[in-house]
Amino acid sequence: MTPVHHRLTAFMDDPDEDKPNPIHSTGTARRYGFRGALIGGATAYGWTVASIVEAFGADWLDHGWAELSFRQPMYPGDELDIHIDGDGELRVARAAQLCFSGRVGVGDGAWLEQMALPARRKARPRPASLPELTLGNAPIGQDLLPRAVAVDVADALEFNQVRQREPLPMFAGRRPRIHPAWIAEQLIHLLHHSYDYGPSIHTASWIQHVNAAFAGDTFTVRGHCVAAYERKAHHYVVNDGSIEDSAQRLIARLRHTAIFRIKPG
Repeated sequence: MTPVHHRLTAFMDDPDEDKPNPIHSTGTARRYGFRGALIGGATAYGWTVASIVEAFGADWLDHGWAELSFRQPMYPGDELDIHIDGDGELRVARAAQLCFSGRVGVGDGAWLEQMALPARRKARPRPASLPELTLGNAPIGQDLLPRAVAVDVADALEFNQVRQREPLPMFAGRRPRIHPAWIAEQLIHLLHHSYDYGPSIHTASWIQHVNAAFAGDTFTVRGHCVAAYERKAHHYVVNDGSIEDSAQRLIARLRHTAIFRIKPG
């Protein structure tokens, strides 16, 4: 593989506006002690995709993996340096401060067999009312409610070119690929399909690409709750998940760790 170094400026449209996850809005983030709206972990990971493809080639999109740990908040306007070394170590830093890091590679992640594969298959609409997620009712050892997500070409182009500003040509055109950042954030949306909860922060992910995915399809997202716990007054949840296309072809498997109840600032 080829070592890579790129630099980009973190961006967010309308950081002062309300967002579905209010930690990505200036007012709420400041109430929790941050200096501004937080960049989402899946979004920031998406900014590394062009660097990963440069390092490993397009095969990584079809059958590659990423292991990520988010360490410091990122804000709109931050100058971020993306480094991938010859061993697949990924580092994204603001000046000398490491924001997130991990490893990336082609093939299967070493942790793949540790991940649960959800058994509940049929997608259901989001219920009209949802319980508030707590440590007491977190469904540890149980599947989450599966969710169907249709992605047409316009949806994919909006995500790839507007939200991510992705420069790679395979994410444009008449049949754009589904972006790895879209894949990464699906477990976040899936948890909101089963529970209500307030501002949350993405802290870690395992992401395994299994097959290529393209716009013009409907995907089923499934999840399984692995753990929920308290650490330093934050409440965490860990979910495993899978994404399949309409032909029931496995597209990706994921593990996502998030703070779903942030310690007050």
